Amino acid sequence: MSGLLKADFYRLFRSKFFYILGGVVLLLSLAVFALFVLIVEFGGEIGGAMTAGALQRLSFDGTVGYCAAIAAAVFVCSDFSGGGIRDKVARGCGRGKVFFSLWIALSFAVLVYYLLTQFVVFALGGAAFGWEGVRAAETISLFVAGVGISLANAAIFCALSVLLKKISSALLVGILLLFGITMLQGVLAVAEIYIGKEAFSVFCDVFAYLTPAGQPALLASGGNGWIAAAASCGWLLLVGLGVPPLFARQDLK
Repeated sequence: MSGLLKADFYRLFRSKFFYILGGVVLLLSLAVFALFVLIVEFGGEIGGAMTAGALQRLSFDGTVGYCAAIAAAVFVCSDFSGGGIRDKVARGCGRGKVFFSLWIALSFAVLVYYLLTQFVVFALGGAAFGWEGVRAAETISLFVAGVGISLANAAIFCALSVLLKKISSALLVGILLLFGITMLQGVLAVAEIYIGKEAFSVFCDVFAYLTPAGQPALLASGGNGWIAAAASCGWLLLVGLGVPPLFARQDLK
């Protein structure tokens, strides 16, 4: 297993996409920070209420999920197309170990993308806006929820890429899945306004909490970080138990 991890991390660190996506995430986070600065400067009473805690919530914009989908498609599927996975299995490496090694390396990459957003929140946002009135427990819960969402996205898109094998297929399905869930969540939010029933509101929240693609919008609007983190753990368990048996029966040609 250690040899597989060394090979996958070596391949990750030599991959251009790892650094390109990291740069994109950092630039988008800095853009959100700059927008906050403008709101504080010209927003009057609204600007005066801005804190680093508000910036932390708005950092859940779904960017990390899209980066996870792209990274998984490129990183995992390129190992299929290049014959790397087939060679590893032929050398006697178990398919389960091959999958978990890819998953761990991809999870590291996605966590780096998430931590870049939090660097902007804590280093720049904290210095510019301060943490007055922000509860430490809430800040910690949101940070942990972000870690959970990142790991869940890495798990889901790693599984999709392993099962689909082709970069184009994995990328298309991953992006459409994220976009579709986001659109559905928007439709449910509009329907919630017109229906106005508490049971439907609960259904909308449950749907958002259960999907890593839906959690960012919910957290940005005041959702509970611990519930989101618990739901993410469920996805990790589902992928860890369900995908290796499927991968074991897959044709590697």
